[in-house]
Amino acid sequence: MKKFKAGLFGLGVVGSGVYKALQQNGKYGISIEKIAVKNIDKKRDLELPNGILTTAAVEILDNTDLDIIIELINDPEEAFSIVKKAFKKGKSVVSANKKMVALYHKEILELREKHGVKFFYEGAVCGSVPILRLLDQHYKSDQVNSIKAIANGTCNFILSKMVSENQGYDLALKDAQDLGFAELDPYSDVSGEDTRFKLSIMIYHAFGLFIHPNEIPLQGINYLDENIKDFAQKHHLKIKLIGEAQEVNGKITAKVEPQLVNESHDFYNIENEYNGILVDAVFAGEQFVKGKGAGSFPTALAVLSNLKDLKYDLAVAKIAKKEIKSYSKNSKTEIYFIAGFNDNFNFQGLEVLNKEEGYILAKGQFDYLEELKKGNPDLYWVQLSENIFEELVNQEALI
Repeated sequence: MKKFKAGLFGLGVVGSGVYKALQQNGKYGISIEKIAVKNIDKKRDLELPNGILTTAAVEILDNTDLDIIIELINDPEEAFSIVKKAFKKGKSVVSANKKMVALYHKEILELREKHGVKFFYEGAVCGSVPILRLLDQHYKSDQVNSIKAIANGTCNFILSKMVSENQGYDLALKDAQDLGFAELDPYSDVSGEDTRFKLSIMIYHAFGLFIHPNEIPLQGINYLDENIKDFAQKHHLKIKLIGEAQEVNGKITAKVEPQLVNESHDFYNIENEYNGILVDAVFAGEQFVKGKGAGSFPTALAVLSNLKDLKYDLAVAKIAKKEIKSYSKNSKTEIYFIAGFNDNFNFQGLEVLNKEEGYILAKGQFDYLEELKKGNPDLYWVQLSENIFEELVNQEALI
């Protein structure tokens, strides 16, 4: 069987994992011939052949001996430029850049078809969990009703430390940074933006609809305080940042927000850097998968899996000629734990169910809470199901 030659862009955490795996295991039949980096002189924990590193992208893109391009850099704009140029050269691409894919999803897949190449990006979503593969293959003959996901290991790690180990948000974030789960600037993770990118990608594979991430309502975990931590601990609940999308009568709704879950929920025991995805479909019913969503080798595994897809010429899903579903803003009224408001906070527009020092439980709509936040920048909300609320009432846990 032919041995494939690849060019690699980026030698960070994931890129190093991919390179090490290919060097240590010849079963993949793929060799990395050239690696493009920003700084050749940077110290790296890798043994690299002389001359394999370059700062010139053209040394890879114009190399006619290379069969595959592996794109693993951070900058979405630069990554998109690399992908477009690779396609024009007739080269197939494997990427793990969720921001690039989410922002340019439809355009990338259209260019892929135009140039007759392949583009795989399993590593862009949930690390070692093969959710895109499952949606494309396992659920291809089914109809997905909804998808819910803990899709950011950094947030899940922080929330685990806060509730299970009684840490404050700032200390939990520092631990995540010290262990390499969070960047020095953690905004994309803790704001929920990263989860939103991944949800946007999953929506296409689950429902066949391209939705720009900016259209998905968002509430992160960066405003959480002692009020919600104490509430969760008192009632034996856990806080999880969940991205979810569902279809009702051909309309797709989506959102990203922290939610309270109890021990009967599949997400309850998803801790630290692990991800979990719950898919509900017409024939299969509910199915749940979990795995490590962060780190060098979990994400590298997804990239390696896609490299094998290319090597064995696995087919890719075609873009639907016409989108038969449409996106609708989520206007559902739900129960929320709401805190972070000031003394002059106006509760009008919310159905207050319970009021305590520092927080309320109330029925409201996500978009209304977004409006309230404009005048109350520290305002935050955490959704809890009617079942959990009713249990608390029945247990007389609420005054």
